[in-house]
Amino acid sequence: MDNLAHAVTFNRIPPAGGRAILAARLLLTFSVAGVAVAQDVPTPESVIGHRVGADYKLARWAKIVEYFEKLDPASDRVRVTRVDTSTEGLPYLLVEISSEANMRDLDRYRGLQARLHDPRLIRSDDQRAEVLRDARSVVLVSCSLHSNEVAAAQMAMELACDLATGDDPRTREILDNCIILLVPSANPDGIDKIIDWYEKYLGTPYEGGPMPWLYQRYAGHDNNRDWYMLNLKETRILTRIMYSQWRPTIMYDVHQMGNRGARFFVPPFFDPVNPNVDPLIHQSLVIIGGHMATELQEHGKSGVVYNAIFDNWWAGGNRTTPYRHNIVGILTEAASANVASPVFQPHRDLGGGGRGFPDYEPAVNFPDPWPGGWWRLRDIVEYELIACKSLFTLAARYRDHFVGNHLALSEKALSVGKSEPPYAWLVPPDQRDAASAARMLEILHASGIEIHRADEPFKADGVPYPAGTHVLLASQPYRPHLKDMMERQEYPDRRAYPGGPAESPYDVAGWTLPLQMGVRSVAVDAPFDAKLTLLDRIDHPVLKLPPAEGASAWATNRASTDDYRAVNRTLKAGATASVLTEAVDDLPVGSIVFNGSSSAGVGLAEAGFQNLSPLSKAPDAGKLRTLRRPRVGLYQPWTASMDEGWTRLVLETFEFDYTTLHNAEIRAGGLADRYDCIIIPDLSLRSILDGIADTRMPPPYAGGIGDEGAMALERFVRAGGTLVLMDSATALATELYRLPIRDVLAGVGRERFFCPGSILRLRVDPAHPLGYGFADESVAYFAGSRAFETGLSALKSAAGAASREGAGGDPKKGGMADSGPSEAMLKERADAFPVTTAATYSDNVVLLSGWILGEDLLRGRSAVCEVKMGDGRIVCLGFRVQHRGQPHGTFRFLFNAIYLAGWESGSQRVRE
Repeated sequence: MDNLAHAVTFNRIPPAGGRAILAARLLLTFSVAGVAVAQDVPTPESVIGHRVGADYKLARWAKIVEYFEKLDPASDRVRVTRVDTSTEGLPYLLVEISSEANMRDLDRYRGLQARLHDPRLIRSDDQRAEVLRDARSVVLVSCSLHSNEVAAAQMAMELACDLATGDDPRTREILDNCIILLVPSANPDGIDKIIDWYEKYLGTPYEGGPMPWLYQRYAGHDNNRDWYMLNLKETRILTRIMYSQWRPTIMYDVHQMGNRGARFFVPPFFDPVNPNVDPLIHQSLVIIGGHMATELQEHGKSGVVYNAIFDNWWAGGNRTTPYRHNIVGILTEAASANVASPVFQPHRDLGGGGRGFPDYEPAVNFPDPWPGGWWRLRDIVEYELIACKSLFTLAARYRDHFVGNHLALSEKALSVGKSEPPYAWLVPPDQRDAASAARMLEILHASGIEIHRADEPFKADGVPYPAGTHVLLASQPYRPHLKDMMERQEYPDRRAYPGGPAESPYDVAGWTLPLQMGVRSVAVDAPFDAKLTLLDRIDHPVLKLPPAEGASAWATNRASTDDYRAVNRTLKAGATASVLTEAVDDLPVGSIVFNGSSSAGVGLAEAGFQNLSPLSKAPDAGKLRTLRRPRVGLYQPWTASMDEGWTRLVLETFEFDYTTLHNAEIRAGGLADRYDCIIIPDLSLRSILDGIADTRMPPPYAGGIGDEGAMALERFVRAGGTLVLMDSATALATELYRLPIRDVLAGVGRERFFCPGSILRLRVDPAHPLGYGFADESVAYFAGSRAFETGLSALKSAAGAASREGAGGDPKKGGMADSGPSEAMLKERADAFPVTTAATYSDNVVLLSGWILGEDLLRGRSAVCEVKMGDGRIVCLGFRVQHRGQPHGTFRFLFNAIYLAGWESGSQRVRE
């Protein structure tokens, strides 16, 4: 599920009876098969060796693949394709299911879907009539994107078997009118990881407990946060199926949630409404959710809730991104068992869980609370089977409505794009970071957005633009997605009650892609004329070397994020590089200089630089500091940190070498002998120090770095190391080490300050080593992040707070070593640990996209700073500069911190 709506409670029991009558009824309803049809079709049990959903039993991915690949040749209704491989090389399956007649003509039906998605392909009234008459309801079902939500991937086998064998009128109606696209797992890599951990500790106190690593290599649970950014291979595979190959009419994302509340969530969703989601989508969700809830009730499945918890604002989910592509996106969430172990839950332990679901009493959106009792994996399978068949029946029976609405939504997007502003978005070629602009265009293009390039200069809104400008016309089928990506979000001010604390959105409030990626784009408010070419691909910019006769050196100004990858490649190849510590002529401070003649420029360009200038004379040696390849350690806790995973992805994408650090190595000390830079991702202080308790996590994975590890990190810094702390991890500096830096938002309630996943305005000092390569203005992706007061004033504030709150000398509570230090003592400490700031939150307009309450608390505060300690430094990044691999415009804060560890004198002394 997404951000577990309720915590999960577990009580293990031995296998026991169950709801035999209801199970029999379910099988009778869904699995009555004509003997002639079914006799040669394998059942899941015949391959995996147990009933789907049996207590303590889970089929591994190889067995699931084996089942589907045996089902394919046994049934003319089923086709199984290995469409690609996953991040870790496992087969990614697409299972197409329909009637025998439909299966023989799939290419034609794909063509009809293309016309539904793009009505410009319809050339006549006769073709339009053909599309509306003959197109099927194409329904894509995505299972177990979150691998710890194990039921759906298991259920998929039984669902496919039922459809392959059923000869009853209902199944025939579904098969004749629908084409089912079944993805048995949208994250194959995670299935066996979850099963391995579960089976290893089955029958122990750790049964069903947390796993110490991510079930998707880079994202874990955040793999359902990547659907507009497309960082992950699995996201790209399903995106290709959705928007290039099949273009379904309905998409169903099957999930699980915590188990202390409702048994099953169905649409419709909770407020607020995103203005780019068409009302026809919302109304379709009401119909589908109501149909599911009614059929579940008919089968005695209680505990169904709707219009609660999950909202329709955010754009980045597996079922929400399709809304912007004129696809009806469905989400259900089933209460979890203890992986595959049954749990017993008395009624008294059940409760409400968030927005629209305040308590466990009967309500209009929760009419029949589950009474409590045993809850099994098989229960989840049965709820999900009923929901799938309910959706298929509705899609079949009202095929004409769904197909007609699909076409109407596509036609509306084309029409509105021509009749109201914005008429287009422009991406001019004179970008500060052309590579990031190209990457943004690649992402949009991969998600189905049409991109043109201007063949000649033109004017829009009276402003001249050159040839080569990329033009994203609003009149295109996926206009809602284009608009949602390019415009700035304005999340409504929502409170828990009038005048009360802020009500948190389901995920984030703002995500504007050009802002995150540092790309200049322009919305066009009036119709315009231009000679345009539609692009079938986005070319990555290639550097054209300027004239270089007589060059003795080359320099890059770090203006492009891609320049860092090129620097890394060049250093690995053995080149000598230096950092410019003073501006020289047109070269800004922080530029990286490479020795070499004019011919060397060709090799540098091949490394992928976007900015490279020839120098007739190398800068004076006194203005240069040698840049060595820093030895980087990335802390990986045994808490399955998604932020650590995204950090790995970003470092690998830009070819930074790193070594993974765990608790034991940090506690062992001697870190300065092995590392120049250590990165701690966004983790709370408690998580860093204490990890997960040994009552929930087995050794050697229990616990954190402890006080011993915290002291080892301090010694590392004092010996000349660079410690990079991200977001919550900055508490090491603000609370534990008692440095002259204070988080001004610590302890501030939601009634006074709240900023959930929004884009804020930054002022950057490009002369600061952490600000090298930046313009003087940038953004921060702020998601419950940090803002700092620094220097003497920070120590005074901390001392005052300690005195008022009685924190005394406990540094973990923000207090000082002495209850009442004098100003002289505070000044001495501030001088001992000098703080410099590289970026501050804007001192006027702060919010750029999303929502913020109490922005006055942020204005002018430090967002990125450096604290000197001994021969080293601590870099405090107050927000996640690499958040989910999305804000390319701020990656260089992290990259600059890494490079700083490779050229400052303290680091060099350690290495020499």
